[in-house]
Order: sequence, then structure tokens, then C-alpha cells
Amino acid sequence: MGESNEQVKHGNYHNYYKFRAEDSIRADILQQHLAALWRSCEPPAGPIHLLDVGCNSGQFTAKVRQIVQQVSKGTPAVCAVGLDIDQELCDRGSAEYPDIEFISGNLLEISNREEMKPMDDPIERCMKTRDIEQFDVICCFSVLMYVHLNGGDAGLRRVLDYLCSKGKFLIIELQSWQKYRDQVRRLKRDAGETYPLYTGLEWRGNGGALEGCIKSYVQSNGMELVAESAEKTEFDRQLIFFKNKRTI
Repeated sequence: MGESNEQVKHGNYHNYYKFRAEDSIRADILQQHLAALWRSCEPPAGPIHLLDVGCNSGQFTAKVRQIVQQVSKGTPAVCAVGLDIDQELCDRGSAEYPDIEFISGNLLEISNREEMKPMDDPIERCMKTRDIEQFDVICCFSVLMYVHLNGGDAGLRRVLDYLCSKGKFLIIELQSWQKYRDQVRRLKRDAGETYPLYTGLEWRGNGGALEGCIKSYVQSNGMELVAESAEKTEFDRQLIFFKNKRTI
């Protein structure tokens, strides 16, 4: 069964883990750098709260939680939350990983503070239930391209503002500009649709230009770039690690 037009547009592929199964290289890179960062920081006194943005059905969310448990020596406990735009994927995740909380929501809508009331923000509600002001770790793996294509530069900046305000550590995996171009062609080919804001993007360019714009903006938000993986994943993407200078 093929993906729907909306799945192609937003990247919430229901067969994602059939073509990106174990992600062993990404997991190894994540473990290596998180272990180094954990040694350099004061460990949390209570449970470690983890948010995986764009979690799909949660397979890698569970892996990230395991890695955080390992680098923190298993204490304190790691409480994981997965956010995805697709309720069906969240339901799948809840069925397979009942000890992870899965919540559904569109990050472009959630980050729109002018229209989104705190009581309607599923992440805010989750934080209130857990009695936390920030997550200890927020992960955003290969999700921001879809935010950028659907929301434009302004939408991506708004989402980055939101994520930077919600986490002590932020880990992102960015797609290259070539991947953006491939995705635009795919949407046209498979769904007969376009991303209306694509041609107006100012954050663009090969050779690291796009990634540089995003990294610089995150740093301007009070985040310190503390590590970039020298290695790349199977999909030719780096992991980039930031810590919030205002809370760490």
C-alpha cells in the first residue's frame, strides 16, 4: 500500500521502519556524543525527561531512551514522550511501547503562540502533567525539512524558537538542500502537489549553506553548539548537539 498525499507532504510514512530499520550508525553516533556530553554536565536530580519530535511509530524513540538510560548509568529513570503529526502512528507506538507516552500534533500549529492556547498545546499539557518546565533532551531527527517546506522560513524559525525554549539539550539531524529538491520532486510526482513556500525560501543552498543558516539561528536562540558528529549516518546526515546556555 502506497503513502497518501498527506504522508508524502509531511513525511509521516507508515512503512518508515521497513526502509530505515535499525539505524545502527545513528544510534552509535548518538551514544558516543551523549556519553561525552553527560560526563560534562551536572546530572538531573530526578527523572530524565526525553521528547522525540516526529517519532513515527516510536521504534527509534525507544532506542534513544535506551541510550539515555545507558549513558546516565540507569539512574535516574528516563521518561520518554514521542510527538508525531499522525495519530495512527502514535496509536501504533502506544500499542508497541506502552511505557512511552505518544502524543499527536502538528508542530507548525503547536508553535504558533498567537493562535495556540497553552491548554490546547499537547506538549504543554504533557509538561504540566509531569510538572516540568523543560525536557532534559529533545530530539528532532530528519523532521525539520518537512517543517521548512510546509511552513517556510518563518514557520521553521517559529518551530526552532519553540524547541529551544522547551529543552536543555537539543539534538537535530538535518537534511541537505539536495534532499529538499528531491522531496519537492517526489511530492509533484507522487501526489501532483507542490510546496507553495518552497520557491520563496531564503534559507537554502548546497555545500552546508542551508545547514549553516539553521545552526546559526539555533545558536542565536541561546543555544550553544557543543558537538557535531564527524561521522554521518547511512543517509548522509550529521547529528548536531546543542545545550541551552540559559538553563545548563
